[in-house]
This record gives sequence, structure tokens and C-alpha cells, in this order.
Amino acid sequence: MYSANPAVISAVAALGGSSVGALAPILSNFILQRSATQRDLLTSQISQRETLYSDFINEASRLYGKSLTNTLEDIDEVVALFAIVSRIRLLATEPVLQAAETLIKRIVMHYGEPNLTVEEMRTAALTSGADPLESFSFACRKELRDILRRGKLSATLRT
Repeated sequence: MYSANPAVISAVAALGGSSVGALAPILSNFILQRSATQRDLLTSQISQRETLYSDFINEASRLYGKSLTNTLEDIDEVVALFAIVSRIRLLATEPVLQAAETLIKRIVMHYGEPNLTVEEMRTAALTSGADPLESFSFACRKELRDILRRGKLSATLRT
């Protein structure tokens, strides 16, 4: 029968403890760096979305107002809005994209209708659902909250 030498056991235990002690800071640093990188990427992506959604809100609200009181004279303005929606298509979830597309359809539809008078605009503003950007804004807010809650960009995946 083989009997273990206490000196060998002590040496192996010391080497094992030293190895684990030496690897712990390396592993800890790796985990911290990975976590910081993911957090930075998440922050950058959220900032990019907020800027994109803000651009859409600014442009869509301006064009919506013009569509109520003017005829379409410069197609470039609507095309610019389509370009923003195409950028949204790259990043956003389905609810955000659908809300943006619905608003564009509404704007284009208004350009084809007779111009509203001030009284008609006042009446429209006082009715429920008067804010054309409401569904888009709520969809964006929900998407950003979901991303923050998950702590990752899984919200961008579409089925």
C-alpha cells in the first residue's frame, strides 16, 4: 500500500493555494472589465436610440403640423422622415417601428386632405387621441425601460 508523504501533501497544498490565489485577481479583473465593457456598450446604444428617436419626434411633429395647414410642396421633407424611419428600422423593436410607420402614414394622409382651419385644429386638439406622437413616444419609453431592466440589448431582436 502506498502511504502519502506529509511533506509532499504540504507542498502540493501550498502550490494549489498559491495558484488559486494568483488566479483570483486575474479572473476578477476579467469579470470587471467585461462588465464595464457591456455597460459602456449599453449606454452608447441607449444614447444612440434616444438621439434617433428625438430626431424623429422633432421632424415628425414639424411635418405633422405642416400637413394640417399646407399642401405638400417639397417631397424632400417627407423623404427625410422616411430616412429616419429606416434608421429606426435598424435598431428598434417592432412596436417602436410600427408606431413610426403609422405616424408617417398619418402625415402623408393629411397632406392629401383639405387644410384645416384654426377652429378645426382647436377642436381636434381637444379630442382624445389628439397627440399624433403619443403611441411612438410610449413605445420608445417602454423599449428603453426594457433594455435598462434587462441590462442588455436583447430588446433589439425581432421575431
